[in-house]
Amino acid sequence: MCRVTRNGGRPSISKQEWIKYAALFVLAVAAFGVAAIALMGPRNVDEALPPAPSMPAATSSVTPSATATPAGTATASPTATASATSQAPGIELPAEPVVLILGDSYTAGVGAGRPDQGWAYLVAGQLGYPTNIDGVGGTGFAWGGGARDDQGGEYEVRLRNIAANPAFVPNVLILQGGQNDSQIANPDEVKAAATQTIEAARRFWPGIQVVVLGPSAPQPLGEDLRRVNSAVRDGAAAASAPFIDAVEAGWFTTANSPNYDADGAHPNTAGHAYLAGKFLEAWNRLTQ
Repeated sequence: MCRVTRNGGRPSISKQEWIKYAALFVLAVAAFGVAAIALMGPRNVDEALPPAPSMPAATSSVTPSATATPAGTATASPTATASATSQAPGIELPAEPVVLILGDSYTAGVGAGRPDQGWAYLVAGQLGYPTNIDGVGGTGFAWGGGARDDQGGEYEVRLRNIAANPAFVPNVLILQGGQNDSQIANPDEVKAAATQTIEAARRFWPGIQVVVLGPSAPQPLGEDLRRVNSAVRDGAAAASAPFIDAVEAGWFTTANSPNYDADGAHPNTAGHAYLAGKFLEAWNRLTQ
């Protein structure tokens, strides 16, 4: 009970009442603080939350072009490997190349002003390797020479004769020709002879690197060599030997042939120089 007394016109409160009111004030402040904390606290777990922004679903992919290895490297892709093996094979030159160039009248330099101006001699001079040149007109992979194919000059026969001489052991062989094989009616015979010739050379000189330069001629004769060219190319492919395709590459055209033609069948001196240059371009690609 509040006791009011007059003391200069103001009410008077006892000590006990001050203590009671102070206690009530403290309780009121405490209650207010608890209510404020409750209002600021975390929401109830059952209370709905605003939806989270949608994210695209994660995907797992395995790249077929590379497979991780424990060392952290990657293996070559199957596609790249298949692509590399489908390309024309090259050759790996020995440390000290010794070259044999064997072919027909082109290799003999027929049509040039001098035999040493023939394409084979020009190539040998540019390469700078010890080289033997064996060119016999009218011969081929399957055609032995002569009007009746009775001269016994097929490429395999001549390679066997050269191999009988131990003083000369080539480790690089360039086989040129096929023009004269066009006289054989069955292209499969030419294909088989080309394959057999390459395989024989590898038996005669184990480890020898073989390159085949297919038939070629100034136009219009060059256009007639497509069938035999395909046969020689297929024979080289069957033996996994690089084939330099002068016909399909169009080395001799109707435009340039008049400048390179000696007699309708052979290149002249300029034509042999041109043929040598084209061969060396292809050679550089094969040996890179």
